[in-house]
Amino acid sequence: MKKGFTLIELLVVIAVMTLLMGVLLPALSQVSLQAKIVAVNTELRQIGLALEYYFSDYEKYPPTREDCNTGVLEDHLYQLPEQLADCRMLPSTNKNNVMATITEDRFNSGHTYKYRSVGECIRDRDIIDKWITSRLWVPDGFPGKSSVEAEQGQWYKDPAKTPIKWVLFSLGPNYDRQWIEETLENRYPVPKEIWNDVGRKKGFLVRLHLQNGNEIGSFEGQ
Repeated sequence: MKKGFTLIELLVVIAVMTLLMGVLLPALSQVSLQAKIVAVNTELRQIGLALEYYFSDYEKYPPTREDCNTGVLEDHLYQLPEQLADCRMLPSTNKNNVMATITEDRFNSGHTYKYRSVGECIRDRDIIDKWITSRLWVPDGFPGKSSVEAEQGQWYKDPAKTPIKWVLFSLGPNYDRQWIEETLENRYPVPKEIWNDVGRKKGFLVRLHLQNGNEIGSFEGQ
């Protein structure tokens, strides 16, 4: 007759299983996070292609949308251009939806990815401001050099002079508003110091288009 497990044997098995779960769960969580980051980088690339198609048709990039009631980044500030949805380059929403497109940031549910460029600006929904230009802060010597210090960079408001044509970004994992505001105020997301970092496990996921035609961002090396 076969003997069943003793209480001590059962406790040993449970202890071993608990130990294995403690080892495996963090690894599985990291794999899941990395897969999500890869998916975001792929979507930012696709949106970048849509921006370039738009430019080829209209000889300019869509305006930056600064029309956000709260002015809070994790809200609808700098959301994707509605023009891309109107041109069927991105999936559209109904007119009653505050989101310009259903292309949603995987790290900021209910909101689109973010877009900033130099040039036209929308401060009131669907109305391009005639007097205000959208600006972008770029560190001196970028992309070879980078800094978060205000005196080591400058604001660009002329599309012909900016070293960056446009920048797309996700809030990324573990978005920390206080960290961003204390570090840069609104001089984001170009400095590399605030891009996603594996060790830090937070930071923007960024894709930007340089004046020379190259595209760089946090996706490099992944």
